[in-house]
Amino acid sequence: MNQQPRSLLMISLLSTIARFAGVGLNFAVAIVLTRHLPMAEAGMVFMLMTLVTGVSLFSRLGVEQWLVRDVARLPVEQMAVQAQHLRDAYRMVMVSSGIFMLGWLVFTPLVQHWLFDDLIKIEALLLAGTGIVTFNLVMMNAAFLKAVRHTSPSILVQNSLPAISYMLLLLVFWQGFQHEQHYLWLYMVSLALAGIASFYWLRPWWQHFQPLSPPSLTIREVLRQSLPLAPVSFFSFLMLWADTLMTGWLLSNEDVALFTVAARLSFVSLFFLGALDATIYPRLLAIQQHQAARLPRFFWQATLLVAGVLGVVTLILLLMGEILLEVFRPEYRQAASTLALLLVAQLVRALSLTFSFMFIIRAQVRFLNSLLMLALLVNIVANLLLIPRYGIEGAAMATLVANLLMTGAIALLFFHKRLLREPEPATQGTPC
Repeated sequence: MNQQPRSLLMISLLSTIARFAGVGLNFAVAIVLTRHLPMAEAGMVFMLMTLVTGVSLFSRLGVEQWLVRDVARLPVEQMAVQAQHLRDAYRMVMVSSGIFMLGWLVFTPLVQHWLFDDLIKIEALLLAGTGIVTFNLVMMNAAFLKAVRHTSPSILVQNSLPAISYMLLLLVFWQGFQHEQHYLWLYMVSLALAGIASFYWLRPWWQHFQPLSPPSLTIREVLRQSLPLAPVSFFSFLMLWADTLMTGWLLSNEDVALFTVAARLSFVSLFFLGALDATIYPRLLAIQQHQAARLPRFFWQATLLVAGVLGVVTLILLLMGEILLEVFRPEYRQAASTLALLLVAQLVRALSLTFSFMFIIRAQVRFLNSLLMLALLVNIVANLLLIPRYGIEGAAMATLVANLLMTGAIALLFFHKRLLREPEPATQGTPC
């Protein structure tokens, strides 16, 4: 075995350990909430977390994808240029976050009725809109650390900081967090604390920040480059969380709690996938840019690594499903079959990871976006057909059907387009 595979395996292992720590912290928060709140109230806080995460993602308009792509291609010693890219990204995201926060205010009454059955306090839901900008700070800093190959700090910032902040606040206000929906207010404050704390890992770049200097790229230029990359993130999020949103729309808050707990357990495998993502994607970019002849071999090594790691994780979770659900509370064991369906669905989705990267690297994102849109439409239609008949199990079935379609179509188009072959110079261009 040569040095490159050993390096890939070791870094992936360290990334997985870091991400697993984040998983544990997030589950600790979820367990505290499910054990100390009625099921309907636990469903409300889970739904609010989903909304803040989703709206924040849409408000970034693909900027974090652009940041990772362009910074990862820079030589590591060009810290001033890296810092300039980050400053341009901040400027863009602050503007877009403000626009989406205004939209949050406008739609708050409708969201309160449709997704929370009018049980959430309007004041808490309005204030939750501030989570868009604070959560975006966390995600932008994590994306930058990923781009400069500080993989473990990136995973820590993205997955652990919000959970640590929330857990600390729950402990400090233990006596009263269950009353008057205080757990919702504490969640918003925790995002602000995490956003501030995330700057700690950017200390080496602080000296390169020049707030008063002119931007290297205007907001319009950043948007022009980032927007074509945005649908990949949009559709990926909706593929994960459309079922939760539609469960909240079509079923009760209690059903949201049951489905969300099962979904979060199934996402354990995706946390491992995220660790591999943080390791593999920047290296694929660097190899394609500087050592193109090594790209096919590295691609298949990375693909086998993803399949092996995710296959083992899925099997373990399937065997331990009911035990894990009971940790939250015995009542959550009724979601065991839902969990099994979701685990298989996430394994199928994970198998498309490296294939999807190649569409981005070869500037053929439009094909990937089209396939993701098709899978999302199938998912929504399947939810509408299956949830009324099968409840939360129907939502899980919809996820499995959509992921099978998505992964199969991506793999077929990957081979049809022969994306591992180096294109002729004339065929290369900007992402579209």
